Amino acid sequence: MTNSPDSKPWLERWPALLVRYWAFNMCLIHDRGSNWLGFGYRVDEKATLKSIAAKVSGVEYGVWLGLTTVLFVIIGVAIVLVGMSRLMHAIGGEQHMSTTPAPLFFLQLAIDLVASLAIGFPAAMLPAAALAGRWFRVTDVQLPDRATTSYYFHKLWFQITRIAILGGLALLPIWMFVPTDSKFWVTAQLVLPLLSPAVAALTAAYYTSARLRRSV
Repeated sequence: MTNSPDSKPWLERWPALLVRYWAFNMCLIHDRGSNWLGFGYRVDEKATLKSIAAKVSGVEYGVWLGLTTVLFVIIGVAIVLVGMSRLMHAIGGEQHMSTTPAPLFFLQLAIDLVASLAIGFPAAMLPAAALAGRWFRVTDVQLPDRATTSYYFHKLWFQITRIAILGGLALLPIWMFVPTDSKFWVTAQLVLPLLSPAVAALTAAYYTSARLRRSV
């Protein structure tokens, strides 16, 4: 008798699906002999991730990644809007924005960044995993067990939160002490839009070549 895709409670199924897609994501990196800064795994952990990822197709992973991106943008915008509304409330309204101390404004931006990554990113990945799992009719036998799910899910959340906090702490001094009319920001505004298509193309090529190497 085959398992129904929804036989597990959603509180168990959603994290298991997320670990399933995250394993595929990390194996794309590990198969290139690389590691993401702040997302280190031991040799035995990499072997476990590889066994989980073996049950995921590239199309299924791509759907999950696309859903995650869309949901993360929506959640990130909502977090920024809430953060700005709280700031406006604290300073007494938008009319006082011009006299708001720069450190307070940039502290709010740093909090938004940390919240978007540490809370918004996992919050986007979970429903995206649930939707992809339902569309591709992923059964329980294709999911990691409860102990494996718990371990890698909590490790993933810790890694994302750590990177978010460190990133916020690194950017906060730049936001606070680099003048808005400095050459640094002018250069960033000019260069980043030009680099983004190249970065997207190189990233796609990187992932595709890793996938091809796995299939050989």
